[in-house]
Amino acid sequence: MSTARSRHYHLALLLLSNLCASASWGIVSPTIVANCLQRGSSTLTIGILTSIWALPFLLAAPVYTRIVGRISAKPALLVGMFADAGTVWLFPLVPYDWAWVLLQIVTGAMLGHFSLITEAWLNLFASERTRARVTSLYGIVPAIGYALGAAIYALVGYRGYAPYLAGSAAMALGVLPVLLIRKEAADIVLGGDDRLRHAFKRTPFLLTIALLAGVLEMVPWSLMQVYAVANQWSTRAAGFALPVFYWGQVLLTYPLGWFADRAPRRNVLLGTSAAAVVCMAALALLARSPGMWFVIFLTGGIATATYTLGLAILGQQFGAATLVSANAAFIACYGVGTILGPPIVGALMDRFGPNALPMALGCTSACIFACASAARVEWQRPESAPSIDLRCS
Repeated sequence: MSTARSRHYHLALLLLSNLCASASWGIVSPTIVANCLQRGSSTLTIGILTSIWALPFLLAAPVYTRIVGRISAKPALLVGMFADAGTVWLFPLVPYDWAWVLLQIVTGAMLGHFSLITEAWLNLFASERTRARVTSLYGIVPAIGYALGAAIYALVGYRGYAPYLAGSAAMALGVLPVLLIRKEAADIVLGGDDRLRHAFKRTPFLLTIALLAGVLEMVPWSLMQVYAVANQWSTRAAGFALPVFYWGQVLLTYPLGWFADRAPRRNVLLGTSAAAVVCMAALALLARSPGMWFVIFLTGGIATATYTLGLAILGQQFGAATLVSANAAFIACYGVGTILGPPIVGALMDRFGPNALPMALGCTSACIFACASAARVEWQRPESAPSIDLRCS
């Protein structure tokens, strides 16, 4: 098989697996939120429950890189996905906030290396001239998966075992494409012994943007439904907040990636972060009007593009020898944002009202703009580009 065809084949398998995993999360996450709302959990608690899954990777990123280096990427990924599919069944058995926090931590530990492996594969399979488009597909495909998961959730509801069965089945289906990835390609991600501090030293602004991207993406994911209810939308109407957010990811992320392959990626990031500030101001003003849905749609595309643009910049900055460790640092910083963002913004909403959400995200977007502005010199010194032979017999 030719190198180009092999790259496309493995990218397709990788994205298909990601679609299934995202559908699983798109079913289970709103189920958790709905059950918490039913039993009267606070917004702070909901924020913790929907973000705490990232804690294991944050605390043990070097351990995950060593696990991948020791047993290879493919077995590590398969074990984690199977374990997650089984853990989901425990949620309805212990319907208490404290127990669900523990289960979310266990789930995060099982899949802590999922993004590490898939993102390293993405950057190694991509060519430099298509890197931003490939990473944008990585943002779009999960959004489609989330939308599919949300549709399944709407059919099965949040009561009983049905949503957990559906979520477990979707994750199990995601295992099949991984099984088809050839050993020659899977063994590419065997590294991980390089220190994470190398990435922090080389690209501090990029890793700060990864942290802020975690806030910008996870807060709407966790709290936009709550924000809509707080602004007098019905529970049924508020349930459309996440699907609208997903479709913004689906329809806007790839055009931004296409543009970023033809223009300086830092400039594109400056533009999206400035647009995000405007969107957050509009969200506060239009929260009780139909215009809110259009703003949520735009926010979905911008939030995902922030992460995928950062991932593309990471791929062009680091060579194959250090990419796994650099990606671990990138994901760890993103994890900090996903863990801290929803609880902090949830607490601010409890204290100051729903408009604390757009205010907090507007400040986050302004910080992304400042970091991208300051990173002009940092992003002009790439290491040697990844060079991988993917020809398979």
